[in-house]
Amino acid sequence: MPTKSDLPVLTLRELNRALLARQMLLTRKRIAVVEAIERLACLQGQWSPSPYVALWTRLAGFKRDDLTGPIDAGQVIKATLMRATLHLVSAKEYAAYALATLDGRFAAWRPPGGPDFAALKDIHDKVFTFAAKTPRTRDEIRDHIARDAPKDERLRNWYLWAAVTASGIIWEKSGARWEYRRLPRFIAPPAKLRKAPPPDVAFDLVARRYLGAFGPSTVGDLANWAGCRVPPLRDALGRIPDIRRFRDERGRELFDLAKAPRPPADAVAPARFLARFDAAILGHDAAERTRILPAEYKKQVIFSAEVWTTFLVDGFVAGRWKIAATPRQAVLELLPFKSLAKRDRAALIDEGERLVRFYYPEAKMHGVKA
Repeated sequence: MPTKSDLPVLTLRELNRALLARQMLLTRKRIAVVEAIERLACLQGQWSPSPYVALWTRLAGFKRDDLTGPIDAGQVIKATLMRATLHLVSAKEYAAYALATLDGRFAAWRPPGGPDFAALKDIHDKVFTFAAKTPRTRDEIRDHIARDAPKDERLRNWYLWAAVTASGIIWEKSGARWEYRRLPRFIAPPAKLRKAPPPDVAFDLVARRYLGAFGPSTVGDLANWAGCRVPPLRDALGRIPDIRRFRDERGRELFDLAKAPRPPADAVAPARFLARFDAAILGHDAAERTRILPAEYKKQVIFSAEVWTTFLVDGFVAGRWKIAATPRQAVLELLPFKSLAKRDRAALIDEGERLVRFYYPEAKMHGVKA
């Protein structure tokens, strides 16, 4: 086995092009929505329109119904998964992701003195039964477990958090649709989604999906994205037979799937618009996001728990965008972080006009403010 110093070096631009290729941001793909969600290792779902915009910018000819249909059919699930945040996941792979991310979800924001997972089994069972047939709001769940929760307010709030994120309940179907803006309602998943695979199988799938969507990456990147402990993920990488190893320009070891795309650094990267909370930005540890988000723009894109909508020029974040509409007109505004070259502005306007029509098809007029 080669030592780290013998491993091939990948430059920042090569890592950028690899990420863009796997995120379907070099060329729009003609594949089914469920397959796309699996290949992208789920979709960020904190803001209901975000998965739709994410797929629009990645799939050729994508229409809203192309995602709403699989959601309504139960082929796509909205649930709290990686890093205890909301994601859309294929029903086929939900149980594996739910198992692999369980420890991280349970431990998120756990206050000192909080109980271990086993101690909450009765509460989790109670919540699961309560939401078995009827969707429930957080307030309804809070009231339902009130007698079992401790008197300490901080612990009571965390009990509710753990009851929602670690009990096995998911969002009702309508909560994953484009137009959903109400308080979330939760329901127990159907029986076919409750059977968890063996842990090794779950971690192997998550590790392979991650590399296929975000690699080449360090073990730390994988653990940060998944919100999991490192050991089971490192073990999973050891079980995957077609792993290749590289290093970056700082000498860190990177893992990748042997057949995953690694385009040349000079591969053409077209203008693209990224959704709010887009995973292309969040797929790596904060220090490693420079492969798509230049360090000097980080504070303009990521603030507290918010990740703003952005656009790419030559494969890197170059500004933000916002969109507004009246019944008469819908306008997308470009907010570049520095002056844009004439051809880049033209490409963004062209792409932006298509996006504003997708976003507000009912408007009588559409435009881009550059």
